[in-house]
Amino acid sequence: MGVTRREFLQRVGMVLAGWGASHLGWATLSRGYGAVLAAPTGRRLALLVGINQYPTGSGLAGCVTDVELQRELLMHRFGLKAADILTLTDQQATRTAIETAFVEHLMRQARSGDGVVFHFSGLGSTVAGKTPGSPQASLVTAEATIPDGEAPLVNDILEETLRLLLRSLKTDQVTTILDTSHHYPGHPLQGNLRVRAFPNPSMAQPRAAEVAFQQQLAKQLGGSRDRGITTVQTDPFPGVVLRAGQLATEVHWSQFSAGLFTYTLTQTLWQSLPASTIQISLAQANQQIGQLTNQQQPQLSGQRSQDSRLTPYFFNPVMPGADGVVTEVEEPGKTIHLWLGGLPAALVEYYGANSLLSLQPQDSATATTPVQVQIITREGLTARAKLYQPDQLSDFIDQSTEVKVGQGVQESVRVLPRHVGLTVALDDNLERIERVDAISALSSIPHISSAIAGERPADCLLSKIPTAEVTQLASLPTTTLSDLTPPPPTTISYGLFSQGRDIILNTTGEGGEAIKRAVRRLVPKLQTLLANKWLNLTTNDKTSQLGVRVTLELLTPEEKPLTRQDTVRHPQAIAQKLKELPVPADAIAQLAAGSRIRYRVENYGDRPLYPLLITLNSSNQLVPIHIPMVQPPTSPSDPPTTEPTLAPGDSVTLPTLPLGIDWAVQGPAGLATAYLICSRSPFPRTLVALASGQRSTPNFALGSAIANPIEVTQAILQDLHQPNLANHIPNAGDYWILDTTTWATFRFAYQVV
Repeated sequence: MGVTRREFLQRVGMVLAGWGASHLGWATLSRGYGAVLAAPTGRRLALLVGINQYPTGSGLAGCVTDVELQRELLMHRFGLKAADILTLTDQQATRTAIETAFVEHLMRQARSGDGVVFHFSGLGSTVAGKTPGSPQASLVTAEATIPDGEAPLVNDILEETLRLLLRSLKTDQVTTILDTSHHYPGHPLQGNLRVRAFPNPSMAQPRAAEVAFQQQLAKQLGGSRDRGITTVQTDPFPGVVLRAGQLATEVHWSQFSAGLFTYTLTQTLWQSLPASTIQISLAQANQQIGQLTNQQQPQLSGQRSQDSRLTPYFFNPVMPGADGVVTEVEEPGKTIHLWLGGLPAALVEYYGANSLLSLQPQDSATATTPVQVQIITREGLTARAKLYQPDQLSDFIDQSTEVKVGQGVQESVRVLPRHVGLTVALDDNLERIERVDAISALSSIPHISSAIAGERPADCLLSKIPTAEVTQLASLPTTTLSDLTPPPPTTISYGLFSQGRDIILNTTGEGGEAIKRAVRRLVPKLQTLLANKWLNLTTNDKTSQLGVRVTLELLTPEEKPLTRQDTVRHPQAIAQKLKELPVPADAIAQLAAGSRIRYRVENYGDRPLYPLLITLNSSNQLVPIHIPMVQPPTSPSDPPTTEPTLAPGDSVTLPTLPLGIDWAVQGPAGLATAYLICSRSPFPRTLVALASGQRSTPNFALGSAIANPIEVTQAILQDLHQPNLANHIPNAGDYWILDTTTWATFRFAYQVV
């Protein structure tokens, strides 16, 4: 018996309705993006350099990944041709090869109005300047010289040479990305992050060939090398320069390493709105970097850096925002290879097999229910997937569905393992016996494991500091441990630090305690950190298909909006052509202790929502600010009800009364994080878990610290879990299954000062 198109769509809708993938939604999305995507103008060229392997040994492992991250982004999101992207990695990236590639690939091809990208990931350093005490910044090439003698010759490329090369281009639409740093902090590790800097001797000199090449460039520009040296501080680079910051680091995630700056920048650009500016994208990347370290702050400079209308790389995207892209399609069986660089690295690390992503329609005129792909296996940022065919639709799915390389994918169903734990890295300042005792103590704590700093991915750092330093560090929460050698301390204190070695407040002891006892003391803090990790894995403001806008507003000392986040994949959001708020002066809002803030939540979708608000304050405590409350029945025969939801078209400010009357930002100084979760269902298990954690009273108190953070966050995940989608997942009981059409988690970070 035949099935009409209408019947087919009705049956598809019954199965996929919860995924919000209606014909109208996808057609609106495609047309909305098509209206704002401009046709590319001029040629687009890129030279990408990444060096892990140095003769001197570097320990770097993420620089080649950085090149891959940029290449996939430039090809698929911004439409560069493969032939227009030249990559030099490891031994290919000698000084001569890099400078020759710049001349041949960029200088001789670029014309006025063309877009040019130059990227360097690797070690940075300095060489002696013309005058004592004025070192020159340099990029360390693959033929790095092992220092020998008082004034060794090095094969570095001087940053001044790079500036002259860029000035020699016939276009000013050039973007330079430098994921390297020139200051060596005295140690290759910053906590559990690896530093991209090399300690050249202070009298190291550039090779004569480098000096001659620089003189030639200066002469062609109508100047001299001496003039170039005197103006390097005042004559900015052409176009824009994106720097990783004074301290550039790379992170070892599960199965891959990458530059912290490059990954967050490219991931942000994958998901950004078509009309987003480079300033907004950089600020968003900076916020993500702040989760790992306060010591790395990316910078934007260059002749055109003050132009607030600049699109990233001076390019317009050629595809809508995506979480990944199809890179290969195998025959037979149509095994699909995916690149997942559009997902946050912290999420990719746990992105489970069987997660579902929707293929972006190739033709908006004929777009119907989107085709889903299901991840089979994942290794790092690459995954193998197959076309997803629910059992109920096996007779109706078009078996000839064509999947093309370059087709974007967007998250539909997130599958996360339930047994995600917290890894504590042991700092290298711990003695061997201390490490042995710490490993033993940590192994006895549920969900907690240990690693040696720099050897494995980790979530935080366990370190020791002299008690004389504890007070100083506690009063300056963004201060990091250093290699200073103070007078021999009489006692030692142990504490927890971020991956980038920023102290976590209220974790240091009074000193004189054994490390096993310190670990036992830190159990509640470790549980809170794990709970925060779980909450962070639910963040999906860029992939949720709900229609929600959340604005963080300051009430005192003056009333003004601070920052705003929107879900951008709801059809109405696309139709409205949403634009981000102007970039704040600080990428992370600075709030004085005692100031009052609130969250304005707007529902522009078509379903009622339940909002939940939990804050991780600067004292490392999880605090519930707003929970949908269960109202008692009006009569014995009536069932209990949940308080009124956020109806479509309505807005609400949180916290609500009575907490909202006197709720203010609490000290001490430090980083605070708020999670605002909107769900199409209430949070009954969360309410039970909160109440069970209050030993003295039968009901929990909003605004007070959660006593059982592990149980509460597990309950939140269980309330978001969609068991009706478990039929496509083997051993579904081991996973949380989260549907992007049913929830949206927004993460707001701010600095308490």
